[in-house]
Amino acid sequence: MQLESPRFQLVLLARSITDDAYNDLYSKGYRYDSFTSMWQLIALLHHHHPHLVHLHFYGIGHPYTFIARCFCSHVVLTMHNSPPQGYQITPWRRIKQKLLGLPLARLCAISPFIQQWLSQFMAQEKIALINNGINLSRFKYEKIPPMTAKLRCFYVGSLSAEKGLHYLLALFLDPRLSRIAQLDIFGDGELKEQVKLAANQTQSINFHGRSTQIEQDLKQAHIVLMPSCWQEAFGYVAVEAMAVGRPVVAEPIGGLADLFVDQQQGWYVHFEQSDQVQNLLRLLYSQSDTLEAISVAARKRVEQEYDIQRQITQTHKMYTSLLDS
Repeated sequence: MQLESPRFQLVLLARSITDDAYNDLYSKGYRYDSFTSMWQLIALLHHHHPHLVHLHFYGIGHPYTFIARCFCSHVVLTMHNSPPQGYQITPWRRIKQKLLGLPLARLCAISPFIQQWLSQFMAQEKIALINNGINLSRFKYEKIPPMTAKLRCFYVGSLSAEKGLHYLLALFLDPRLSRIAQLDIFGDGELKEQVKLAANQTQSINFHGRSTQIEQDLKQAHIVLMPSCWQEAFGYVAVEAMAVGRPVVAEPIGGLADLFVDQQQGWYVHFEQSDQVQNLLRLLYSQSDTLEAISVAARKRVEQEYDIQRQITQTHKMYTSLLDS
């Protein structure tokens, strides 16, 4: 809805969208088509004869990329998914991925981490780095609340093993830390009962379940903890927290490792080293001025790198360069 050029006809094909998104599109004169099968996609492409097709949430080599190439010379694919755990780029896989990527004019990487992964088997000129963005009008900056009895640490996300939640539960069950810090957990998932059990064992852990207004909840935090054990492609929660002005303490892995500069807009720690994490949290508890300075810097980082307007501008520029070539 925010692309500027009137020269292009844009058609949105999606499995589903929300009612609000549909109403927004409809109010601005856009049409929305959904498809549930390969044959419906073929019929839509045959009807519209597009000059460019941009696919999301499909992998390299998905049949839809080959179908789209039959009807369109410019096929773009944005890589949102993390690389498979333990996936090794062997010479055979490098050749295979290059062949599967032949229908694609561009591969969009949503983070430098994904860009680096794609560059192992795809020509550099085919890869476009366009960082994911967020709507800054939704996540408005607010000063960190005053430090009262405890440092309020938030975890927001899936309650699953790969998110490293077990590190946080062990950390905040330790009475040495629970005297100066508390953990608020927002989310749902397979470890829900384990989280509830830990919350019942100590007053330093509070479980809130899934939130529908996380942008408001985040404003009650002092910091946000992200102890992921797997290579996330990006790290939306971290960027949303930074946009609100809540510094992030994260494991330097995958896309999380690229989001900010350590000790300037947040902190990187290894959560399996509990003493390292405890020492940092004690330091932040005693130095509220440091928290406030990092809070401001974190917001500026998001404004510079992760504003959705920047993502839109870069996407539009990529479309234009392809269509004008």
